[in-house]
Amino acid sequence: MDVQEIVTVLRREGSDNARFEAKRAAGGFPGTVTETLSAFANTPGGGTVLFGVDEQAGFAVTGVYDTAACQKAVVSHARNALEPPVTVSVGVEQVDGRDVVVAVVPEADPASKPVRVKRSKLAYLRQYDGDYPLSHLEEQAFVSQRHRPVFDEAPVDGARLDTDLDAGAVSRYAVLRREVSPVLVGASDREVLVRTGVITREGVPTLAGLLALGVYPQQYIPNLGIQASLLPASDVHGTLRALDLASFTGSVPRMLHDAQAWVRRITPTAVVEDSQDGRVVSRPTFPQVAVRELVANALVHRDLGSYALDAPITLKIDPEQLLISNPGGLYGLHVETLGLTPSHLRNARLAEILQYVESPDGARVIERLGTGIPAIRRAVATAGMPPPVFVDQGIRFTAKLLRQAQSSASETSPAKNRTASVAAALNTLGSATSGQIQQATGMTARQVKYALSRLTASGGVTAEPLDGRSFVYTLVRGTT
Repeated sequence: MDVQEIVTVLRREGSDNARFEAKRAAGGFPGTVTETLSAFANTPGGGTVLFGVDEQAGFAVTGVYDTAACQKAVVSHARNALEPPVTVSVGVEQVDGRDVVVAVVPEADPASKPVRVKRSKLAYLRQYDGDYPLSHLEEQAFVSQRHRPVFDEAPVDGARLDTDLDAGAVSRYAVLRREVSPVLVGASDREVLVRTGVITREGVPTLAGLLALGVYPQQYIPNLGIQASLLPASDVHGTLRALDLASFTGSVPRMLHDAQAWVRRITPTAVVEDSQDGRVVSRPTFPQVAVRELVANALVHRDLGSYALDAPITLKIDPEQLLISNPGGLYGLHVETLGLTPSHLRNARLAEILQYVESPDGARVIERLGTGIPAIRRAVATAGMPPPVFVDQGIRFTAKLLRQAQSSASETSPAKNRTASVAAALNTLGSATSGQIQQATGMTARQVKYALSRLTASGGVTAEPLDGRSFVYTLVRGTT
């Protein structure tokens, strides 16, 4: 997305958004820039600041007091006013006949987060159109991502094998593990549970074991559930909060089953004619495959750190969309490459156990790791619905299924589409030059350059010099 496109998006939306911030700079360098730089550096994907565009005047281009001085000031603030320092890319573009200084702020490495403002010692995060200081608990969420989380492997104080794990589920699990693991053939159920991380050697259930095979994990951690609500289309008197409220508790398999059943119950099913053979079929509002995968992803990948245990997963349905949100942003992944590279597992032990656990309807909770996002995309495409929307805020991840085309340009912007197209091309080609990517995608050189800059800044793509003037780009493929 070039600068003119960004300005067009901001004018259409009527405000700054999660990716772009406009600063009036006709009379001098604006204030509060450092907070914005901190927020973008802490937010997945980073962001872009436009100097010389006035939000209060409908995003009119008012120009910059001195383009060289402005660029120097941005770089100085990023290097000297933040801890740790941030390296921004700056340049000058012309929009509506006036100069605009463009500062692209990359997302900081997870090992460096949170990025703080030196003078206040505060760290910020970008949410919609503002910069918000992180709470102490939110800062802990960033610190925890510097290393692979192992919260799910911790024993749950007070929990017991004989009373808190479901005996039937444990027995079926042990049988399945012995079937697929030759080294466990002949092992007792208890030994299987110890060696696969369901319980400690002392017989105490781990958090992963309790969530996967427990009778009622919420006895020990009350907010490890799902809060669901059906929101009304409109409320003239402002008194109607929700049409249907539900709370889902129990093990992960139980919550997954109950949440799916609730969505089926409260959303209408249309009777339509199948275009392929003329049969009359029932079609749910939201494809059940997509609903199941989204709920399963939220349950498996939610943050289980002590700082996040007071926040439940939320499931909301309104006349326009289904939204499911869980504590914890993407771990080791970026939205642009979601579903294109192998999964990184925030809760590796929980995910491993759940591959051998069945939900009440007899289906495996997890069939194969890394197949959920492609399955969601296929299901909504088959249903003729818009693609799913994924929003990573660093400390929270939200997925949306839209009934109609998304109207918010900030989340379906040309930049996101082009970045995803470049990532998909590299996923097919393996490695390629920018020229080869142009041919594969049909995009212009400028569009490919911008998409590659976003992907390389986020760590999704590596660039290796080819001949001193060009580079070979390779999509980073994660490991499970």
